[in-house]
Amino acid sequence: MAVVIGTRNSFELVDGAGVEDVALGAGLRPGPRVLRRFDVPDRDRRPSTRRAPAPARETPPDAAACRVRRERHPAVQFALYALATAALAAAVTFGYLYASGATTVPERTAVVHVQVGETLHDLAKRSAPASDPDAVAARIRTLNNLTTDDLTPGQPLTVPR
Repeated sequence: MAVVIGTRNSFELVDGAGVEDVALGAGLRPGPRVLRRFDVPDRDRRPSTRRAPAPARETPPDAAACRVRRERHPAVQFALYALATAALAAAVTFGYLYASGATTVPERTAVVHVQVGETLHDLAKRSAPASDPDAVAARIRTLNNLTTDDLTPGQPLTVPR
């Protein structure tokens, strides 16, 4: 058995006979005190039958693991995420518009007659409701060589369908 004795200036490990005589926590005031008792294994015991663990091989660290990566400021990181989100939203929106055909003017044409009180914009909405009315109105002007937006009721016009 061994005993650790604390003194004013240091600690002392006492090992051997007579250790049991020292009381735990007791001691002379203000002299040495026993701080802890513990058993010391006998040196005469047989060696353990367990194998010693294999020594670890030292391998050089990966160069990529040693590189120090600077962290971005949170405001810069937020701005980058916001920019990426806006770009993704714009791509999805333009993809949806392209797929729906809302930005294209139909290639097929038909001849229609202007109704009473109908404007070129109304005619564009009526002839191609799934397309942009301004683009369809510009196409009607081109197809019919119109210089003004004035229409006469009953006037035949070629319009995209």
